[in-house]
Amino acid sequence: MRIPIKLLILHTYYLTLENLRQPMYLVSTFVFPSLFFWFFGIPNAPDADGLAMLTASFCAFAVLSVVLFQFGIGVATDRETSWYSYLRVLPAPRGTQLTARIFSGIVFATLGVLGVLATARFLGDLDFAPYHWGQFLLTLALGAVPFACLGLALGLVVSARSSTPFLNLTYLPLSFAGGLWMPPNILPKVVQDVSVYLPSRHYGELLWATLLGADIAKRDFWGLFAAFSVLLLLLVVLIRREEDQVFR
Repeated sequence: MRIPIKLLILHTYYLTLENLRQPMYLVSTFVFPSLFFWFFGIPNAPDADGLAMLTASFCAFAVLSVVLFQFGIGVATDRETSWYSYLRVLPAPRGTQLTARIFSGIVFATLGVLGVLATARFLGDLDFAPYHWGQFLLTLALGAVPFACLGLALGLVVSARSSTPFLNLTYLPLSFAGGLWMPPNILPKVVQDVSVYLPSRHYGELLWATLLGADIAKRDFWGLFAAFSVLLLLLVVLIRREEDQVFR
């Protein structure tokens, strides 16, 4: 079904405005990734390439914070309001709300990434010239899709009250164990053994390879694609279950 462009723009605008009015959400989106990068990333950079890789890692960390928190907590909170039910019964295409949430997420993810890049430039003195930033940004956007599916799926199964701690218990271990806070080779041995199976590690490996112009390992590509396939299937099942239980 075709989504009316004007309706989509309005829904994206008001959803973005709603989040802009929440100071703590802005802090977690824009400030926290940059602050973590300053504290944990820059001091662990062994050289220029290491700093570039850690910049990529914390850009991914910033994107994950948006796609997991905005989608997960946002959906979980909305589900318990009468406004959510009202929007669902309006004569508008079903994909309008979801697409608007994705576009709004792009706005905040961009802010988070810009914050990390600014920190790398002014506090880490990163030279951007030697690296493939165009390929990196494309991989950053496409690689976030599986985690967006995860955020939406979690938002459909957890309550508003439990969504924040539950998402933190998902987001922080994925980021740490995936090697997005510090190079994977300096993680504890037991964490390294688990890390190679995590989608966040596959995500990081793809980002580092595209940024440095290195060969992409097939294992990381197919690992992230497998995670996307499973999470997308789970999301479709949960959406249909919600429609059957609540809106029919």
